[in-house]
Amino acid sequence: MLSNSVLARIVNYGTDNYSRGTARRLRQTNAFNGFIFVLYGLFAAFYASVDWHALRPLVIAIVATMPLFVIPPILHRVNDYAAMLSIAVINGGALALLAYIVGTASGVHFFLFAAPAAIVFFGPHHVRVAAFITVCILVLFLLVELYFPPQGSIAPASPTLLMGIRAACVSGVIGLIFMAVYFAIRMLENAEAALERELDRSEGLLLNLMPTSIASRLKNDPNEIIADHFDEVTILFADIVGFTPRASQSPPREVVRYLNRVFSEFDRLAEKHRLEKIKTIGDAYMVAGGMPDPQVGHAADVANMALEILDVTRKLSAELHEDLAVRVGIHTGPAVAGVIGTRKLFYDVWGDTVNTASRMESHGSAGRIQVTEDTKRALGEAFQFEKRGTVEVRGKGEMELYYLTGLTE
Repeated sequence: MLSNSVLARIVNYGTDNYSRGTARRLRQTNAFNGFIFVLYGLFAAFYASVDWHALRPLVIAIVATMPLFVIPPILHRVNDYAAMLSIAVINGGALALLAYIVGTASGVHFFLFAAPAAIVFFGPHHVRVAAFITVCILVLFLLVELYFPPQGSIAPASPTLLMGIRAACVSGVIGLIFMAVYFAIRMLENAEAALERELDRSEGLLLNLMPTSIASRLKNDPNEIIADHFDEVTILFADIVGFTPRASQSPPREVVRYLNRVFSEFDRLAEKHRLEKIKTIGDAYMVAGGMPDPQVGHAADVANMALEILDVTRKLSAELHEDLAVRVGIHTGPAVAGVIGTRKLFYDVWGDTVNTASRMESHGSAGRIQVTEDTKRALGEAFQFEKRGTVEVRGKGEMELYYLTGLTE
């Protein structure tokens, strides 16, 4: 656990003040820098164990170079690319020095072939910088290869030793390239995973705001104007009686908690009866049946939900230790529905049917479900009604209204 903690601090060093994406790239730079540091140490130990007497200057040069790898993480404070630039400079200079000491026949300078890996850490947005570093390293490699002597000041005593050093260097180069490709793949996988999470989150939010079929249409064609006519839908409005005075006397948090508790139960009932919650307006709750997908028996589904709303409010009254009553109004008829706006989109429904359902609620009675004659006709003999009589409804004139009382036994 301690070693993991230390390793995490090393990898995260200097990345605190950057954005999440930049910090991730800098952590990968730190890890790559640490890998090179370890590789240098392994080569120093390897050369020392093979022939300390012959390779001592090479081992000393490698060990003397290793402290320079403390510099890159510190340079994160300068900017987010200083560390990678310093890694290129340190390695370029160190490898040129080692090639001069041991000779080009050892293949030490082959490590310069790992330079194109810089693109992984600079990213596609800074490909020119990565390309410039790669060209500089290539020029350095050609200078070493063409102008440095094949046998340095500590030429190996035997071809076997020379072959071993060369093989070790080639293996190290392959390891570095593998590490860079691994980082690139991990970065791609992380980006894809993050994108998938964001897509799932966005889709989840969209499905919370829109019916599933409407959300699918928006995803398939974001520019589509969604406006559908329905020959018959059933609209329900439910309003909490006496909520306005209560809200004015309660803290905001309590008001929201109260509404959330009540409307969460209404949401559960809407989902149970395959109905579409349209919106809440203050303490009013609006739900529709028969849309956005035509649905046989939508009036009965809405009526069943209305009856269960009364049951739920009675249970909530006992749970909350206060009187909770709702007025419920229902009307059945044609309507138009669609998505409006360009920001904070929502699916809404309009028409005289909506206005009439709203009037049924506002002209109703606490704890009762008021319906129009059209809704009574749509429900048929499966439900029981109590005739209220002719009522003057604002904006509608005189209407024959009924109270829905339950199911026919």
